[in-house]
Amino acid sequence: MRCPVSSVVLAAVLVLGGRGPAFATSSVTATNTAGATNLGLDGEGSASTHIVKVADLSLSTDSSSGFTLSITSGSLTKAGGTPVPFQVALVDHNAGAPSSGAFMVASGSPYLLVTSAAGSLEKDLYIKYTPASLQDPGGYAAVIAVDIVDN
Repeated sequence: MRCPVSSVVLAAVLVLGGRGPAFATSSVTATNTAGATNLGLDGEGSASTHIVKVADLSLSTDSSSGFTLSITSGSLTKAGGTPVPFQVALVDHNAGAPSSGAFMVASGSPYLLVTSAAGSLEKDLYIKYTPASLQDPGGYAAVIAVDIVDN
């Protein structure tokens, strides 16, 4: 079972001197956790909901208007297998796992975090999923895209 989380670092262009505008710089770094590559699928006649930490995120911007972070969700998939939809949620770094009710954005829709000032944040990214009670065996994979833009 593999569930890689994409690691993305984005930065806007900075124009110095002359008459051009200076743009803010935002960045996001995602680091996979051990849980990201060892997701339980149950599938032997019973299934339960799993909430698993899959990445540590470091977020920052020097924009006085803050940033907007967008995180995709989707499904764990394998060729010929039954997809397992998952949702995403963020919590403050080391705050512990969120409750099931914290996963308010439907699978397939972007999860957004909007800030309103310059600064840095450390967050933990969790996924919530429930495999089928007779889940097809084998290796499943998914990609979570993490994007940041200045406000």
